[in-house]
Amino acid sequence: MNDSIKKDRNLLVEGCQLMRLNLSEQMIDHLMQYLNLMEKWNRVYNLTAIRERDEMIKFHLLDSLSILKHVHVKHVLDVGSGAGFPGIVLAITNPELQVTVMDSVNKKTSFMQQVKSELALTNLFVVNGRVEDYQPSKLFEAIITRAFSSIKNMMLLTQHALEKKGVWLAMKSKEVKEELAVFKQNQYTLIALEVPFIHAERYLVQINRENN
Repeated sequence: MNDSIKKDRNLLVEGCQLMRLNLSEQMIDHLMQYLNLMEKWNRVYNLTAIRERDEMIKFHLLDSLSILKHVHVKHVLDVGSGAGFPGIVLAITNPELQVTVMDSVNKKTSFMQQVKSELALTNLFVVNGRVEDYQPSKLFEAIITRAFSSIKNMMLLTQHALEKKGVWLAMKSKEVKEELAVFKQNQYTLIALEVPFIHAERYLVQINRENN
């Protein structure tokens, strides 16, 4: 292992420790493999605007890992997953979780399919298409989005795919407080996320379908 790769791995491990996440060596290995694939594909396909490996670790991997402890279901849909955030990260670090990642951009779903194949992620399912046209064979317990659209619009576009007792989980930045002004306080739970090495506000908005 060269010094650069070792440094990247140490950054990821330290971030996990700071979030009190007890990931196995295999999970860390898979996250690093995922990072390598993303860097390789990004040179050609421009999957993400972030180019530096350490920034990818902070703003993609650790940011996605920050919600791991808040996902308490078995069957989740990640809408607008892009290069696989947070869906692929959740699939790697929670083998019991069935994760469907979805994006309308073909190059992004092709990349996610490659990650699934190379990492042998049997709990990951990749769908290419628009969520409003998606008719899943089984409704999801939770729908997750990260920088997808407004919360209201996300709920409108995805409600047909969510169980009656399901939950929406929206990853948001500090602007979320303006979005939540249209909701009553008993309609949502706002969870402040701590993402190591990132000096920015991060939140997870949890909305139970039964309350809306």
